[in-house]
Amino acid sequence: MALNWLMSKRARPQTEGDGAQRPDGRAAEAEANADDQELRWPEVVRHFGQEVAMALNTAADQLERLSRLEPSLVGSLQTVTDAVERARQAGMAAQQVLRLTEDPPVQHRELLGLDDVVRAVLTTRAEWLQRHQVGVRHGLAQTQVYADSSMLYMLVDELLLWAAQMAPQIAIMVDRSSRSGRPRLSVLAWCDPAQVPEAAWRGMRWMLWHQLARSLGASARVDTQTDHVRVTLSLSAVTEEQLATGIEESVGPSSVSAVIQGCRVLIVSGNAQRRAQSLQALTGYGLILDSAGDMTEAERLATRHLPDAVVYDGSVNPSAVAGLRESLEARAGTPAAFIEIHDDDSASDFRTSTVGSVSTGHIAAGSLNQALGPALVFELCKVM
Repeated sequence: MALNWLMSKRARPQTEGDGAQRPDGRAAEAEANADDQELRWPEVVRHFGQEVAMALNTAADQLERLSRLEPSLVGSLQTVTDAVERARQAGMAAQQVLRLTEDPPVQHRELLGLDDVVRAVLTTRAEWLQRHQVGVRHGLAQTQVYADSSMLYMLVDELLLWAAQMAPQIAIMVDRSSRSGRPRLSVLAWCDPAQVPEAAWRGMRWMLWHQLARSLGASARVDTQTDHVRVTLSLSAVTEEQLATGIEESVGPSSVSAVIQGCRVLIVSGNAQRRAQSLQALTGYGLILDSAGDMTEAERLATRHLPDAVVYDGSVNPSAVAGLRESLEARAGTPAAFIEIHDDDSASDFRTSTVGSVSTGHIAAGSLNQALGPALVFELCKVM
């Protein structure tokens, strides 16, 4: 529809044979300038995605506010809420696809456990999957890859959500090809492909996970049967040099971190890549991890399960953090550990909190992988 409208707005060249009057003066110059301006589709997609996402963000916020005031009313509007969220996600996905195509982010590749990344995604999405009544079976063999942690997390997350919108039962597997030795990620959705709406099958989410796969150098294969759809992503095998480099650079959990196993940590950031990187940095510490994109979601998660520690960044309002800190201490009787991620790379990687219950540790965003785990060990041991 938008394409037809835009095409209809383009001026049709007129000739003397059409019986039209020849333009002159300023009108002729304006028409000539208009003809010279070609339609830039990336700009159209960018503005369209921004406009749709902004409008639907407002609608989603209003529904969330209404949900707190009149839960019974919003319960009857769940279909509307889900439709708003799907449209909002489509607008955001359009912007991400364009960003990956035009201005791809710099990748910081490192040695990662593909199975650990999938577990982090499943942990973060557990509430969403339960709310949408999507069952997930998984088989995760220990498999290493050499990739950017944020982009790999986003790829797994988008692929999971794409499958979840197609079928109420999905499966996700991680293994290694016996023939090529390449790490593989497989997602299977139990559905009849012929009955899946085109918008769900090949919508913006389809385009986004394909673009993420290309950015990571993964090859994708889609197999369709009468009762399921299977997507298999094959990533590059880890070389001996990459393995040696990864072992030298890795900073894993030590025996000191054993005392914090089982603690619940809430990560709050408006940046999806920041949340993904934080989750990956804490993999292997035996923690129970929750993540939230804003303080409204963070407060809802904290109400359900009291966190022992909160990790947040500059996207979170300081007064909201103070309110959450007071609320947690009042309910638990003991203070929680708080760590702030700051974007000032000139500062030290990790600054410990001061003495006292109301204190905050600080780490640099550029050293999340190396500093977040040790910082969390220190701060949790301080309040435990």
